[in-house]
Amino acid sequence: MKKIQIKYKLFLLFSVSFIGMLILAERSFKLSQENISNATTIFENSQSTQHLQENYIEPINALREMSLSLVMSPNEDYRKTIEADIMKQRENLEANFLKLDSKTYDFWEAYASSVEKTCTYIAARFEEGAFVHVNSIERDHYYALLNRLKALQHDAVNQAEHNFADIQTSAQALKYELAILILALSSLVFTVGYLLSNHIVSSILKLQEGLKDFFGYLETKNILPKPIELNSRDELDDMSKLLNRNIAQASANIEQDIIFVEDAINVVNDLKMGKLSSRLHATAQAQELRLLKDVVNAMIDNLESKINEEIFKRSEQEKLLIQQSKLASMGEMIGNIAHQWRQPLGELSALLINLQVKHEFNDLDDAYMLASIQQCVKINSFMSGTISDFQNFFKPSKEKEVFEISEACERAISILQASLKYHGIEFSFDISEKMEVLGYPNEFAQALLNILSNAKDVLSEREINNPFIRLYLKKGYKYILIVIEDNGGGIANEHMDRIFEPYFTTKYAKQGTGIGLYMTKMIIENNMGGVINVKNTESGALFTIKLPSVMDVDTVALA
Repeated sequence: MKKIQIKYKLFLLFSVSFIGMLILAERSFKLSQENISNATTIFENSQSTQHLQENYIEPINALREMSLSLVMSPNEDYRKTIEADIMKQRENLEANFLKLDSKTYDFWEAYASSVEKTCTYIAARFEEGAFVHVNSIERDHYYALLNRLKALQHDAVNQAEHNFADIQTSAQALKYELAILILALSSLVFTVGYLLSNHIVSSILKLQEGLKDFFGYLETKNILPKPIELNSRDELDDMSKLLNRNIAQASANIEQDIIFVEDAINVVNDLKMGKLSSRLHATAQAQELRLLKDVVNAMIDNLESKINEEIFKRSEQEKLLIQQSKLASMGEMIGNIAHQWRQPLGELSALLINLQVKHEFNDLDDAYMLASIQQCVKINSFMSGTISDFQNFFKPSKEKEVFEISEACERAISILQASLKYHGIEFSFDISEKMEVLGYPNEFAQALLNILSNAKDVLSEREINNPFIRLYLKKGYKYILIVIEDNGGGIANEHMDRIFEPYFTTKYAKQGTGIGLYMTKMIIENNMGGVINVKNTESGALFTIKLPSVMDVDTVALA
């Protein structure tokens, strides 16, 4: 049996069944001929029952559903459609019920009136009343009418049963013969069918189990599926061999794709860490994954190229900003030198005029000449020292160093002091104690000078009465605060969020480049690890610089 192919097994089963069916057909033919006349009568009775079902009961159920849909309708347009259908259905049923007896028509008339009442409620927009009516009075009339129709249908069924009893009486003679024959043939077909189906089902279950293991592997990727083994030589055995080959190939492909996905995850993690040197090297079997490999590698190459290009642009931009900052600082330096030299040059000019006058009046003696020359040399030395101070101030610091912050503040103040005095601006500098920070002293002094210069320009341009600039230092547990405050009226609200942006300035184009405060923020936050903030007070602007103290910097470095 195991070596017979399934098509021959099924052919044997169908042959046995066909022979049995021929025998049963021959024996049943005699019985069927005798009962044709009685069956005709039963058919007529069933037609009557079907007529009631099709022309009365089913339309009544449809009308009931329309009535319920009308009550539950979500909008007016849909209700109008349902009302039209109800009207048409009622007209059809009215014509049908006129053909029945008067008692049945009375039940119909009562139910039709209930449906009409429901429509009246809906037309009056009384949805609650319609809902109650359709589920109480209309429902009662519906069931009353339905029960009446069922009674008519029951009468027709009873008549059919009476006729069927006659058929049973006439068929009694052949009943036992057919029963024995059917039992024998059924036993034979059952036995043969059981043996064949049991073998087929057993093979199918093994195939199903093998496929279940394979699908489980697809979900978990843990245990490789076992080969499917069948003890037969039929089509199912050929199918199992084909499935085993395909499952083995699919499992190998999946394993290779898993390795590819793991490689892709590692590349993505490297990208998150900023490593652009990683590429996908594993090979995948799926065409989509191979395409993904090409796309990801091309994307990384493109990203790396764009990042390098952007770094180059940023570097060039930073160089341009630094150059512009130097030019702006040079202009500030020349202006401050002018203020520093104004008084010494006046003194030097006065001494020379006195020497000229005394010489013209022959009143120039050696002592006065020597004293005047010494005074000129002193003034010249002061002016030369001023140039050296400016040169050292604008010379960038090469490495970070620990410096006393008040000294850097005083260097910035000395550059601007003459200009503040010229504009009549009161300046105060309050130091509570010695404070040291780690950073670039010259750059910090330049950052502080940018803030002080902006405050001086605002006070001068706005012609503030009794202008002042206050600078004071405070030392905290971890940070040192440098606070610069003025009474220049403050910063406009629309400019507050932009004053640290590059090239943003409220001055005229010839008076400012808009990079002073931007460079200040870069120096404080990027170079020295601090924070700079600004806000308006009642009288002006208040800048706050917060720098880590030397103790806090050392603690962070040790950690």
